Amino acid sequence: MRSPVIVVGRFAFKFARNERGRASNLYEANLYRSVNAARRALLCPVLWVSGRGFVLIMRAAEPLTEMMSIEEYMAVDEAWDYMPGEDSSPFEPKACDWGWFEGRMVALDYSTPAWKSDEPAAP
Repeated sequence: MRSPVIVVGRFAFKFARNERGRASNLYEANLYRSVNAARRALLCPVLWVSGRGFVLIMRAAEPLTEMMSIEEYMAVDEAWDYMPGEDSSPFEPKACDWGWFEGRMVALDYSTPAWKSDEPAAP
């Protein structure tokens, strides 16, 4: 969906490889802009996205080296405070999806609902 993230100094660049990648970039930018402060604190800051989602620029963060424990993941999911009618939780517990930014753990990839909804339903 997206090529490997390129980090240059304090910035991380996500380049879309296809339609799903563009949808993911646009989803993350919109989500970051639209959530309340408590939720925004769980997300790596988005600085800019191109109009059609080909490029997303975020703040760079130090990636986790290990997958989150189930307890850590459940705590993050609880802090997100899902409300009925919203997209599903935007997180996955994979280490590569999380990092450290300004002393707190943040999601680096939070676009799961952007592409999971268009996958074919299981038989």
